[in-house]
Amino acid sequence: MQAVSGNPLIRHVEDWRAITSLNIYRSLVAFGLVALLLLGAAEQLFSLEQPDLFRVACLLYLAQCAVSLFMSMSHTPALRVQVLLACSVDVALCTTLTYASTGVSSGLGMLLITPVAAAGMLLPARLATLLAACAAIGIIGQEGWRAIQFAEVNAEFVQAGILGTIFFITSSVAHWLARRARVSEALAAERATEARDLATLNRHIIQQMEIGAVVVDGAHRVQLINDAAIRMLEVDPVEAQDDEPLAHLSPALERALMHWRERNPASSEIIRAGSHSLLPVFSTLGPEPHASVLIFLEDAMRQSEQAQQLKLVSIGRLSASIAHEIRNPLGAISHAGQLLAESQALDPDDRRMLDIIHRHSRRIDNIINSVLGLSRRSQLSRRTLALSGWLLDAIDDYLGTNEESPDFDLDEFDPQLQIEFDPDHLRQVLFNLWDNAQRYARKQDIELTIRLSGHRNRHDRFCLDVIDNGPGIDPAILDQIMEPFFTTTREGTGLGLHIAGELCEANGAQLMPVAHSAGACFRIVFAHVWPAATPAGLFVQSSLNDSDR
Repeated sequence: MQAVSGNPLIRHVEDWRAITSLNIYRSLVAFGLVALLLLGAAEQLFSLEQPDLFRVACLLYLAQCAVSLFMSMSHTPALRVQVLLACSVDVALCTTLTYASTGVSSGLGMLLITPVAAAGMLLPARLATLLAACAAIGIIGQEGWRAIQFAEVNAEFVQAGILGTIFFITSSVAHWLARRARVSEALAAERATEARDLATLNRHIIQQMEIGAVVVDGAHRVQLINDAAIRMLEVDPVEAQDDEPLAHLSPALERALMHWRERNPASSEIIRAGSHSLLPVFSTLGPEPHASVLIFLEDAMRQSEQAQQLKLVSIGRLSASIAHEIRNPLGAISHAGQLLAESQALDPDDRRMLDIIHRHSRRIDNIINSVLGLSRRSQLSRRTLALSGWLLDAIDDYLGTNEESPDFDLDEFDPQLQIEFDPDHLRQVLFNLWDNAQRYARKQDIELTIRLSGHRNRHDRFCLDVIDNGPGIDPAILDQIMEPFFTTTREGTGLGLHIAGELCEANGAQLMPVAHSAGACFRIVFAHVWPAATPAGLFVQSSLNDSDR
């Protein structure tokens, strides 16, 4: 809007249309005047007092209008120059035509109203007022000149003054209306730009949504569909175009929409789309009966998983609370058992009972530690760790706290390789995996070996594989082994791997079991690693066991 007020002359295609229309009008007027001359009707119609001057002025007017029309269509020279030239010629020639006839009483002076109005619309206020003044002076001046030249002529100064006043009023009103139109046009253009930007932003947001979104009109033709909806409905992106019938993309969704319209707008039903179970949520976008409808598509399986996660969180909090309450009396029982074991008067049967108490107290304590580990996910303190040196320290700690320690084969990583992880969390994850290897992979005739290997996956994320030389994981339970409370032994709690996976997720990483040809393999996929890892072909293995360390 400031640009409009600072530069009243709008320079775009509408201005050129206006000057072209003005030149067409002028050309028609000039052609009509010349036609009247050729037909001999001009002298009778206008009572010409100077026919030769009138004839010359008409021919010049027609020639100049033709030239102006050509210039406006070719957009050369500049718009302001053309408007000034056309209006100035009109003032000069129309004044001459009025003088050659019977003056203001001939009515030819009225021809100046149109060019004066055009000047008010297309030129700045000062130039438009100047042209209106010239037109008024010309009309009044020709009346005075006629009165001097022709003694028998009565000058119509009053009519000339009124016509001059009309010129000023026309120019002012035209300029005011043009300015209002320019301001309105600039405001409309600004609002249109904002609307386009908002529409683009809305489309971008909708496309980035994980929830599927589909907009259909009253005829059930697709007006908008995002990538998530295309993926959920399992349709070809090429077919998912605007104005595509919804029935062609998803007949099941079309039927659900029809049922929603006919039955109960407050309810929806689960539909099947390929391998997905979807829960559509419908919402009208207007009060009309056949208004457009916005459809949100949610994965029913994902909702079940989220509900399961919330349930597990609640169970974890409850279990942690119970574990805290159990730990105190358990400590008292364990301590009492230790004091009782110091007695010399116990017979072998009593000592066997004490061993049972100690063994099961330790088991309960392990269960409590596992349950409390579920609450450690929120206690996050990430640091940047040099993976190679940190793994050596972790292996040292593990070998120092375990009597029957395995051998470790550690790939030689790039010393500059760094990860972002909570060191306590990573230590707990690795210790859990190594404890599981000792519990399930140790064989009587083969020394247990745990290999730590690093590589990049297809998404260029660094992976650390923990591989033992045991019997491996049964393929039948590969998908269940990470679930909470799943265990294959009576002594296990089924929480160790689940807690390890939760700790990895809390650090942006991922823990997963991987099918392996020799032994069990668990892979940690790190999210934040820099720089690139050493190529796999340059890895060198080093054997680290209790005696070596």
